[in-house]
Amino acid sequence: MRFIPYILYLFLLALYLTILRDITYICGAQIDLAVLMAALVALYKSEMTTFWFAVCIAIISGTPLLDLLPWEMIILVIPALIVNQISARINLESLTSRLILVAGYLLIHQAVLTLIVAGNDFFILLYKSILPTMVYSLVIGWLIFQILDGRITWKKTKALF
Repeated sequence: MRFIPYILYLFLLALYLTILRDITYICGAQIDLAVLMAALVALYKSEMTTFWFAVCIAIISGTPLLDLLPWEMIILVIPALIVNQISARINLESLTSRLILVAGYLLIHQAVLTLIVAGNDFFILLYKSILPTMVYSLVIGWLIFQILDGRITWKKTKALF
């Protein structure tokens, strides 16, 4: 029974990667939902849960390009474990601290993946793809943190209209 939410998260990621990624693509920026999900689990769950969930996310997100699957495993699992260790040792009550941690994770993931795929054009892609993707994903992460903290609720949203 404890695995059902994680299975639903993985189905959501697969749905996003197959159908919704192209719809949410804006001028070179896309939502890095795999990193957001891994970061959320790393912030709030145990180390073993973080490890296995990051491995499953890496398998799902690395499946379209199988030659990148080992790299995807490395750059999703190791930073997720680092985020988990940081969140276990440091007080991450403020929204800013959690967003900075997620921003670092997003930057590491996008930068290493870009270096592997297109190493020659890294600085051009840093400006055109990596930073916009990081900002776009952080906005989505900010919304998720607002919902998790209870600042955005259905009742408050309904009261606005």
